[in-house]
Amino acid sequence: MTTTLDDDLRALCDGIQATGRLTAEAVTSATRALVDWSAEAFESTLKAEDTVKALYEETEVLVESILATHALQGTQLRTVLAALHINRSLERAAHNAARVAHLATPPPRRSLVDEAVIADALRAMGDRGAEMVRTAADTFERRDANAARFLSALDELVDRENEKIADTILMMEYNDPELRKWAARMLFAGRWLERVGDHAVNVAERTTYMVSDRSTTAPPGPA
Repeated sequence: MTTTLDDDLRALCDGIQATGRLTAEAVTSATRALVDWSAEAFESTLKAEDTVKALYEETEVLVESILATHALQGTQLRTVLAALHINRSLERAAHNAARVAHLATPPPRRSLVDEAVIADALRAMGDRGAEMVRTAADTFERRDANAARFLSALDELVDRENEKIADTILMMEYNDPELRKWAARMLFAGRWLERVGDHAVNVAERTTYMVSDRSTTAPPGPA
């Protein structure tokens, strides 16, 4: 069945929205798996990541079809190009969530104050990261050119929590090998959650590009 350009663009936007929702769910589940050691949350994260991967591939195919079928210009062309990059950012964010879930392990001594500080910071990063992904996907749907500044401010809060984790770990005494191993895993988890925020900001920046008249593209996003 032949589709119109409007139909294809609508399908493209719907796909981005679905991917954004699932990615946010993956971040939330990954944080639960990490902090609460929930096996159910771990499985939910991996399932969400698999679905995001499938949607990512579908969007790639749709973009290729749109570019091959329709003569695009102006905002329509920028929409397709922005969706192509946003699709990649969301897939990477979901993958980072899966990385976080794979790092889940209970601390060797749950009574330590430092471990509670780290767990609280990771939970805050996960909650904020999921919120940022949802907001970024909504930004694309609303064609909001101003949301990048808001998300950048939220990203600074995520960065601060990540710095808190690193500072806390650096000050810990590592007489216990199991504690050293756990701390290293949490340090990596903080890094992957920090990346989720970066990807959300990248989505918003691509949206700004999409609705603007700039001829230059936004810089490449994080891995």
